[in-house]
Amino acid sequence: MLRNVVSFAMTATIFLAIIAIFRSTANPPKENRSPVPGVKGHYPYAKPKNALWNPPKPKTPANDEAPADRLIIKSRLENEDLSWLDRLPQIWKKSIITIDNDFARLHENAARVDRGRVADAYLRWIIENYNKLPETMVFLPPENQPSTSGARIRSEIPKLRVPFIQSSGFAPLKCPSVEMCEKLIRPFHSPPYELRTMEEPMGNVWKQLFGEDKMREDLATLPSAELAVSKAQVQKRSVDEYLKVWTWLNKTIMDDDSAGLVIEYLWPFLFGKDALFCPDFRKCECETYERCS
Repeated sequence: MLRNVVSFAMTATIFLAIIAIFRSTANPPKENRSPVPGVKGHYPYAKPKNALWNPPKPKTPANDEAPADRLIIKSRLENEDLSWLDRLPQIWKKSIITIDNDFARLHENAARVDRGRVADAYLRWIIENYNKLPETMVFLPPENQPSTSGARIRSEIPKLRVPFIQSSGFAPLKCPSVEMCEKLIRPFHSPPYELRTMEEPMGNVWKQLFGEDKMREDLATLPSAELAVSKAQVQKRSVDEYLKVWTWLNKTIMDDDSAGLVIEYLWPFLFGKDALFCPDFRKCECETYERCS
């Protein structure tokens, strides 16, 4: 009898151990999970409770520090090869922002958060360098992002018409196709297009950022993380305005991909263009790269 009880107890113990192992394997700790390929915004924003609120602030430039005339602000992943930047004409200087491989995940010790694709990196850089901006800035995202054209943009930078960027204030580095502009330049509510899935959040964001009770009837801009902008255009908005956008980005519960897309649609408007903005392809190519054939 005693032997049966012991045998039963051992069997039960082994059974429970197997269940425990299975559960730990099937449900590993959240922090050890890897991003799911193809899932947008896989990691929700969740700052640890002890993470300090650390908004960016303008830096005070040194007296002998002259800003660059032309500067590439390049966001890079930890292992991204940027040797091509050294092969550009020397007039183009560079500023590198290294971000975590998982855009929406916290950095070590919660030192900083990369949010909204690269919107956090761009906005933080603008705010911190507001008092020493170069005359012409080119912002580029990591090359594994969907909106990035990699090798193309490397060869295009030397061809950029800086006088046009200075006169226009802002230029997308990828000119839209005719079909893209025809799709974008339509009433916001009807017929539907990609941004319609963000209709409600876009309206709320617009009110929070620009203080208008109602969003404009049309919002048709070319979303992009590849852009050029002049110092004069950036400084037409105050540091507080950029900080307001950064604060929204860092407090929103919106997922990473959606928050980043919101800012990508808003870059042209933030940098002086109308809410309805999608330049003609041939005109864009001619003005931006002097390809006027």
